[in-house]
Amino acid sequence: MGVHKREREADESKGQYVKKSSAIMLAVMGVLLGAFIGNAVTMLYVGQREQRVNVSAQATPTESPVPHSADPEALASMENAAAADPTNADLWIQLGNFCFDHNLPARAVNAYERALELKPNEVNVWSDLGVMYRRTKQFEKAVGAFGHAAALDKTHITSRFNMGIVYLHDLNDPASAAKAWKEVLAINPEAKSPTGQPVVDMVRELGK
Repeated sequence: MGVHKREREADESKGQYVKKSSAIMLAVMGVLLGAFIGNAVTMLYVGQREQRVNVSAQATPTESPVPHSADPEALASMENAAAADPTNADLWIQLGNFCFDHNLPARAVNAYERALELKPNEVNVWSDLGVMYRRTKQFEKAVGAFGHAAALDKTHITSRFNMGIVYLHDLNDPASAAKAWKEVLAINPEAKSPTGQPVVDMVRELGK
């Protein structure tokens, strides 16, 4: 897997997430925002490579009740490697990515936090950590992580889009959601949601 992670799409019903920085990719992603209200949340992650499906909501900041798909030997190997070389941020990122991909959000949080202690300016890791915070119901921390990514990269669309989802669906704060999405539009006025819905229309629907 390596440090540069794969893109991920995750099906849950409250919102859409976009993974990693890519204004161009944001314009072509698909999945209707209005269909995301319920027990799970759809999260689209745009990264440097491919897209794939992952993630479902959980009730507490522990591992999801949904069985994970991680190979035990592969997981143990990565955990042992990181523990044996604890100052190697890349190993913690690799472990976090693996846990992200295999429905182990609490372990991903731990790995990403360790990585960011060593490499605090990793924009995409902050964005990934925000997604994992959300998955463990730590909504304020999710917003903080997305905000940190956005502060590090003034053009980081995905963190701003994700922030809006958390504000709207988890924190019941449509005004802040609209503000985050307006920042997306300031970067790319033509930005669209995963089914091609213009972000400008999403803001307009919020009455902001």
